[in-house]
Amino acid sequence: MLAYGCHSGTSGKLTLIVSGDSLGYLEPCGCRRDQAGGLPGRARIADGVPKDERLVFDVGDMTSGTRDYEMLKLKYMLHGMELIGYDAVNLGQKEAEIDIEKLRAVLKSSSLPFVSANVLSKSNHAPLTDPYRIVEKGGARFGVIGVTDCAPEDAGPGVEVRPVMDTLSEVIPKVKANSDTVIVLAFCDQDRIREIAEKYPEVNCILGGDVPQSSSSLETINRASVFNVTNKGKVIGRLDLVKSSDFYSVVSGKPIVIAADKVQPPPRIGALLTAFKNELRDRRYELASIEGMERIGTTEGTSSEFVGDQACVSCHSSAHKTWQDSAHSHAFLTLKKKNSEFDPDCLRCHTVGYALSTGFIEEEKTPKLANVQCENCHGRGGGARNDEK
Repeated sequence: MLAYGCHSGTSGKLTLIVSGDSLGYLEPCGCRRDQAGGLPGRARIADGVPKDERLVFDVGDMTSGTRDYEMLKLKYMLHGMELIGYDAVNLGQKEAEIDIEKLRAVLKSSSLPFVSANVLSKSNHAPLTDPYRIVEKGGARFGVIGVTDCAPEDAGPGVEVRPVMDTLSEVIPKVKANSDTVIVLAFCDQDRIREIAEKYPEVNCILGGDVPQSSSSLETINRASVFNVTNKGKVIGRLDLVKSSDFYSVVSGKPIVIAADKVQPPPRIGALLTAFKNELRDRRYELASIEGMERIGTTEGTSSEFVGDQACVSCHSSAHKTWQDSAHSHAFLTLKKKNSEFDPDCLRCHTVGYALSTGFIEEEKTPKLANVQCENCHGRGGGARNDEK
């Protein structure tokens, strides 16, 4: 077990909750019962631990990209994390890929306690947020450092990402001098995480995110407890610490899969998701134009047009009847029940040709292309029989 230095007069236990690799995943669309992840479940888990007995961290990659729709989701992701009450939030690789002016605006607009020691301004090499934070909980001082790996060519315009190991060599001594426990939030791959643990014995805990799969249990490398989370925030980690004599010790660490179908959002998170869907509805034409989701270079009336299921009935009546009896024939209704019928991430799978020329735009304009239909698999049906191609 790993010992953490602590002061006297604490409650005797702390719970560390870690999330990461959220990629803008606010909530599942609800089209399947076994879906996982989202802010509602994350909030419920955090709410289950008294605030003065928990530490809540995020390792980074909160956004899925830099386009306007993705930045809109990031706004609501950060607001949701504010409502949950995070103690430190690292900038991941995806955040480092945002151009510097947009990134600065994001950081300024949020009250979250961001950390990043190696995401810098290219012009003056200064960190864009706090390199580390000292978080006091349970009578102990936890020094939390944020780092990410990002190739120079992938960094956003005006952004510089300094090498992780060079950065930690400078930052760790400062943090160690002012804290009882050193924690690194590392959006790095497994090799880099191991390198950090082996090179820096001062590090007590590493929480990672750029990994193939989440940890199934706590791992000890050198003197560090290591736990990783990934996959759109569908799994979060829970590390339990208890006080023994004058120290906190990590006594357990486990992944928690957020079973979304069993979780009702807390009122504050439910209101946030409603606001997000309302803004999607209000901005749908603006976002469609920017994202290329409107009909661009339309070729209506030609053989490359999407035509809808009715054009297939006369030749494929038996197959059409099977389709009508399947869940695919009312896939769009699933979105409407969740008020997600304007969400581009959902529409790509629940309609015909969304984001493609002559494809679905919205129910009012292109009702014949709602739901999952023949053309989702067989391609555009206008002017030709696909089974003869």
